[in-house]
Amino acid sequence: MAVFSGEVTIRVKFNKVQIPVGFGMTSAIMKHRCVEQAYAISPWSKIKDARDERFEVVVDKEKLE
Repeated sequence: MAVFSGEVTIRVKFNKVQIPVGFGMTSAIMKHRCVEQAYAISPWSKIKDARDERFEVVVDKEKLE
């Protein structure tokens, strides 16, 4: 086993995603959907069937030490 420190920057773009407005949760719902899509592309993901083509997930930077 190895011990790492570092930083990974993931960018998620989305297009025409409908989110309910007015519940005070719009931002939280959008963040949850973005993180969910980032997880869905992982090789170990158990939610691969939840991938949504309206989201584009890109790993911008990966710095491991």
